[in-house]
Amino acid sequence: MIHLGVLLTGSPFDSERWRTAYELGRAALNAGHAVTYFHYLDGAYVPVTGQHLPDCSDAGLYDEMPTEKFQELIDDGAEVICCGLCVNARGIDADAEYPDGVEVGLLPDLADILGDADRVISL
Repeated sequence: MIHLGVLLTGSPFDSERWRTAYELGRAALNAGHAVTYFHYLDGAYVPVTGQHLPDCSDAGLYDEMPTEKFQELIDDGAEVICCGLCVNARGIDADAEYPDGVEVGLLPDLADILGDADRVISL
């Protein structure tokens, strides 16, 4: 078993980086590997609950919100950590806006991921 680390810095609606991060983690979990995410900078917005884009969902885009997909990963054993400084700087109320299983950490947690993971992908 390998340990995959993913550093996600992009917000949920500026690109498809969150989807790429999800798909890589999904594939790794399905193969029996460990996966840890560190959401940094605007990546802290990705697991926020209650997000929706009505105009896009009407067009068939974003039928599933990022938070739902990351909840699936957590349920299947992935670890999701959001940078506490980034959370605070963006005014996110972690207790109210993050689903169960999303942890709030700091940069030493990222350092641990970088040191422990067999591979780290930055998106």
